[in-house]
Amino acid sequence: METYKIILYLIIILVSLLMMYAVIYNKIKTQILKINSAESRIDESLRSKYDLIIKLITEIKSVDKDNKDFKSVDNLKDKDLSSFEFERELTDIESKIYTIKNDNNKLLKSSSFTEGWHEIINLNTIIKGEEKYYNENTTIYNNLVCKFPSNIVAKTMKLKIKKYFDGKDLYDKNIKDFKI
Repeated sequence: METYKIILYLIIILVSLLMMYAVIYNKIKTQILKINSAESRIDESLRSKYDLIIKLITEIKSVDKDNKDFKSVDNLKDKDLSSFEFERELTDIESKIYTIKNDNNKLLKSSSFTEGWHEIINLNTIIKGEEKYYNENTTIYNNLVCKFPSNIVAKTMKLKIKKYFDGKDLYDKNIKDFKI
């Protein structure tokens, strides 16, 4: 009779541990899905922003045929860039467009240029929201990967800490990734 109780207790403990493992596993998988979804939306928004930037550059070149500021844009899609790097490149190009826009009255009077510029501003707002959502879910995921008991489940899944969208990695020696 005693051995049956011990076996019963062991079965109860084992089932409880398996259920706890399953719950933690599902939490981690949910965070991975949210992060992947956010990253996909960010990529889509960045592609839209790139397309808008190309339109604005075309308009700039039609007004200022001697402009050579945007030669690097043509090669941008051919480069093997992460989303972080692509976003930084687009931001640099956007800064150049902003400077040219403010220095050129013809562009300020162009309705298609102004429309495109406002679309970029709206996309920037959307991208910032998507980045915030990505980073919030990355924080939750990283906590699950680091903290007990979920870190045990994460180790069995061979999961590692994810970087935040800004591409900064506090654990490496690369200081350049803290570019603003």
